[in-house]
Amino acid sequence: MTRVIINLCEDELRALFNLAESEYRDTRQQAAFLIRQELERRGLLTINDPPRVEALSSIPPKEIVETY
Repeated sequence: MTRVIINLCEDELRALFNLAESEYRDTRQQAAFLIRQELERRGLLTINDPPRVEALSSIPPKEIVETY
C-alpha cells in the first residue's frame, strides 16, 4: 500500500478527528473513506470498484469505550 502525506491546518485536522470519532473510525480510515467518496462522486472511481479492504484492515479499529 502506498502512503500519502497530507498537510492539514489545525481546523481541518480537528474536523477530521471529530468526524472519525462520530463515525467510530480511525482517523486514517476516515480520511481514506472521504477521499474514495469524493473520487466516486467525481466519476473517477465507480461504486462497483471494491475498496482496498486489505489496506484498511491493517489499521486497528477504533475502540469504543462505554461510560455509564
